[in-house]
Amino acid sequence: MRALRVFGCFVLGLVSLFALGLVVPFVKEGYDRDELPLFASIAGGLAALAVVWWRLNRRHRAIAVAGVALLASPIVVYAGLSTRVTINEWRGRHLGQTVRILSLREEEIRWPGLPGPVGLRLEIEVQHAIGLEGNLFPPKVIMGPDPRPTRADYWSGSLDGAAVLSTPVFERAQSPRDVFLRPGRTRIVYEMFPSTLERRDGDALCVNATAERTGDGGRTSSTGTHLGAAWFFAAEGGLYVDLGGPLTDALRRGSVYEGKGAAWTALLRGLDPPALAAAGYAPCPPPRPRVETCDCPPAAGP
Repeated sequence: MRALRVFGCFVLGLVSLFALGLVVPFVKEGYDRDELPLFASIAGGLAALAVVWWRLNRRHRAIAVAGVALLASPIVVYAGLSTRVTINEWRGRHLGQTVRILSLREEEIRWPGLPGPVGLRLEIEVQHAIGLEGNLFPPKVIMGPDPRPTRADYWSGSLDGAAVLSTPVFERAQSPRDVFLRPGRTRIVYEMFPSTLERRDGDALCVNATAERTGDGGRTSSTGTHLGAAWFFAAEGGLYVDLGGPLTDALRRGSVYEGKGAAWTALLRGLDPPALAAAGYAPCPPPRPRVETCDCPPAAGP
């Protein structure tokens, strides 16, 4: 029986190492409320295993203590992560309630040769009580049947292929980390374009070539008439503040596109291949090595 108990300790050691190894990717890549059920269930399962081990071996105190000690480290780690995620979620919600959009100025972006607007310049004045260092991610604006996207939609892919206005993906320089460092008023400006515009290379416009081959730039027509925004701030330690709600409300109050699905669809198609070709844009020489198509205006074309 003693050999069996020793073997049991060895198995508990392997379980402990496996649990600690499982948490490494989350520590490196980040974690949030979506991981809370996993963290809590692992912490609870390991604690239950420790209790069972103790009851089975309590007459053999050394073996019982050794087994519980082997499980203690992962229990503490996962319990700590669960607690941290819970506190961060509460703090993020609380800080989100302090955010107010004091003013929203919207200006259409128009370029020579193109008949309609190709994007929007948003100037947002925000009042907040965040007071933290971190990254402010640019918003993604969508129109649909009363859409109210959240932070979870930002990276989930639920906005992919939709009629989305955003900053070009390869122009998204890191925002200054002190944007929300001091509570009070902050002015933020974004130049937003159809989501398939990946970057501007001087006068050249580089779009996602795969999306372009779908025929309409990879976008669908608007399925509704209400604007919505996914927008958030990420602080160190896994704290996130969802700013999409206040921006959605501000867009619905102040945007000239609210309630105008056809105008929004036309805006999203302002840089589609037919529109660029009609304005005299042509593929830029030499061919670009990226998986994209870059078109140059007539003066810079071949």
